[in-house]
Amino acid sequence: MSEIIKTLNPKSTITFLDMAWEGLTRGRVYIRVSEDITEARQFVGLCTGQPGSSFLNTQLNRVMYKGKQYECVFGGNYNFNDNSVHGHYGDVGMVTFRSNSEKSGQFCISTNRGDWSLGAVIGYVESGLEVVKAAAQLNDITKVTVVDCGVVVPL
Repeated sequence: MSEIIKTLNPKSTITFLDMAWEGLTRGRVYIRVSEDITEARQFVGLCTGQPGSSFLNTQLNRVMYKGKQYECVFGGNYNFNDNSVHGHYGDVGMVTFRSNSEKSGQFCISTNRGDWSLGAVIGYVESGLEVVKAAAQLNDITKVTVVDCGVVVPL
């Protein structure tokens, strides 16, 4: 995996998260990581499992501002769920990330225009935002699981 990671362009890596609920995989979310910053590299690592842990089999945590202008979905973390929010950004499909160690972290995906941020803006959803939006409408977002994740390797 480390050899594959070396071939990726850190300013244009495409990651994916496959999301499932009610026993069915509902779709794949492609995220173009567009910043070569520590948080972006950690996010890619947690998609591939390179640091030893990954987003695989983690649940989404919560929906903030459900059905409102600033709606966003939090997920991926099993060690850092304080759900605090800070910053000043806000485009639909924006992905932010923060962590407290290289082996864990929490991502946030904006499903509607907002003026907030969980942490560092690392990229944007390229496709599959409809999967995140559908998950956000569930009564219990914690039933949504990341059943596969990784990076798209350019050929």
